[in-house]
Parts: sequence; C-alpha cells; structure tokens
Amino acid sequence: MPVKSLFVVVGLLFFLVSIRDWVMAITPPEDEASVAYNLYDGGGITVNGPAFIVKKTVPRNLSIEAGARVDLISSASIDVVTQASKYSEERKEYSLGLSKILGDTLWTTRYTLSDESDYTSDNLSLSLAHDLLDKNLTLSLQVARSWDQVGRNDDPAFGWRDFDRTVYALGLTQSLSPLWLAQFNYEITADSGLINNPYRSALTSGGGTTGAWTPENYPDARTGQAWVLRSSFGFPGDGGIKKTLQLDYRYYQDTFNVRSHTAKALYQHYLGAHWLVGGFYQFHSQGSASFYGDRLPASQIFKARDKELSTFSDHWFGGSIRFEPDSALWGWMKDPYFKVGISFLIFKYDNFTDLRTGGRYSQESNVLQTSFGFHY
Repeated sequence: MPVKSLFVVVGLLFFLVSIRDWVMAITPPEDEASVAYNLYDGGGITVNGPAFIVKKTVPRNLSIEAGARVDLISSASIDVVTQASKYSEERKEYSLGLSKILGDTLWTTRYTLSDESDYTSDNLSLSLAHDLLDKNLTLSLQVARSWDQVGRNDDPAFGWRDFDRTVYALGLTQSLSPLWLAQFNYEITADSGLINNPYRSALTSGGGTTGAWTPENYPDARTGQAWVLRSSFGFPGDGGIKKTLQLDYRYYQDTFNVRSHTAKALYQHYLGAHWLVGGFYQFHSQGSASFYGDRLPASQIFKARDKELSTFSDHWFGGSIRFEPDSALWGWMKDPYFKVGISFLIFKYDNFTDLRTGGRYSQESNVLQTSFGFHY
C-alpha cells in the first residue's frame, strides 16, 4: 500500500519560489532536463530513489515534458510492527505532459502512471493559466482525475478494489507591485471507493486488557476542501531581485470532520552570483476524524486507528543550497545548477498510543534531496 504522504513530503521539499522565475506573467516553458535523488527516513519507513524530468519545445510552440521516478520502500512503521510484518517494495512512476500557449492562456495536460505490487494509479489532469489586466492578474484552473486499484499482497482472495479521486482547483495570483505578489487558491477533492488501508486494523474494547483487532472500516466517500492564502515579497539588489520571502496559510476541512491549519514561511537569498541559499519553517495542526479512536466500541460501524486521522501536530524545517556555475564552461548546457536540500520533521500525536510503550506516539523524520539540472 503506498505511503502517499511521504511522496508529498519529498516532492514539496523544494517548494521554495525560484528567484529567477519571479515574474508572474505566463511564459513559454523552457527546454530543461534534471535528475534528482530523494530520501525520506523516519517513523520506521525509508523511501529513496532517483527521478528525472525532460522538457522540450517542438514546432507550433508545443512543449513536451516526460519524467520517471523509482521509490524503494521499506517499512517497519508502528502500524506494521504492531499489526503485521516488515516489508520492502518498489514503486515506479512515469509521467507525460503537454503544454501550449494560445494567446494569453497556457494549456497543460498531464498523464501519470504509478505502479507497485499492491497498488496502481492512473492520473489525468487538465489545467489552464490565463493572464488578465495587462498581465497583472493570473487565473488558473485545474481538473484532475485518478483511477486507482488497491490490492493485498498477503491475500490473493482480496482481489483488486477501486479507489477514485477527482480534484478541482482554482487559483488567483495578483501583482500588487513589482516586488509583491498575492495569491489565493481553492481546492475541492472527492474520493470514492476503498479509502482506507486494507492492511490496517482498529483496536476495539471488549477484548480483555489488550482489546481486539478488527479491520478498519471507512465511509466509501470523502470530500475535502482547502483554502490557501500566500504572499510573496522580493527584495532588490545589484542586478535584480536577490532575496524573496513567502508566507503561506492553509485551512482544510472534510466530511470525515478532519480540520487542519498549516502556516509556512520560506526565504531565499543569493550570495554572490552563483550561490542561492534558502530556508523554511512550517507548523501544522490537525483534529481527528469523527470515527477515529485509539480504542473504539466494538459496536461502532465506521472505525479508524490510522494515526494520520488522529489529533496531531508537526514542525517541519530545513534549508537548501543551490550552486549555479558559469554557463560558459558547460558548452551546450545552459544555466546548469546543483542543488541540495535537507529538512527535518517532528510529529507529536495527542491521542494515538504506542502499544509498545503505552505512551503517546511521536516520531522524527529526515528528508534529503539532491538534484542537477540545466537548460539546453
């Protein structure tokens, strides 16, 4: 079963806005290639592997983007060691995207296929970004749909169950001044099918001092909404913008009665002509789902003991350094760069018990990403 949240963590590590791409107005995608290595380690789970992406513009101003990644996953997480056995598996992902500018509108469609031994996912998205008001305002819209299949490696009779997700997103980015951007994003997500992890069980009362385990049971539909406010500031120096500061706030709620708040601050600063350093801090707090419980009544219909549906908070902080050598020494490779980022996460769960110790569970995680890229 995929640990989706970990891939999100790895993917968002370099969410820092690039100073060179500060201008908001829509521009054609550049020919670019990059290769990266990602590592997540924490809570008994290790995910690591390479990724690459290539972008190329062909005649008629059509940009093609292709990418692939491999994640090697090993898990002895608290869910695994208390309910099952340690496992290892491999996840492969392939993506293909097309982008084209028509007037003041950038149209993008992307298909992604990911596969592992007990989970497959097909995702198709269509998005547009349109400049308005002399390119001081950008409107973005997106629709995405995924068709997933969920299985169990230890139970062939389980077969394959459907899990589908549809996402609708709206964004507005306003240039308030040459050095100040404001953004509002709204997203609604609709899930249906087998939403819970088929390997996980809930602990019920009435089973003596240790309780009794029973398979988790979720509603077969879930709708979530998220609102994001973002403000980005640029600070000029010799030759252009040399520093950026970004402040984010996100509120989320869904039909499972989960509510969460996320605040983030990101900062980047050029040191000389070739070095770009950045740092960020994020705080996240979440309330538990209405049917979550550390130990639940046996008579309760919907049951969950997934710690990600419990009440918890986390701190995420880290930094990155990017080196941009002189292009003249790299021949046909334009604007090459090397980038390294390290971040740390600290999770504290308020109503999820570590059955090995009897105390409240907490964990620490580390994330590493290295990448090399260039234009051509």
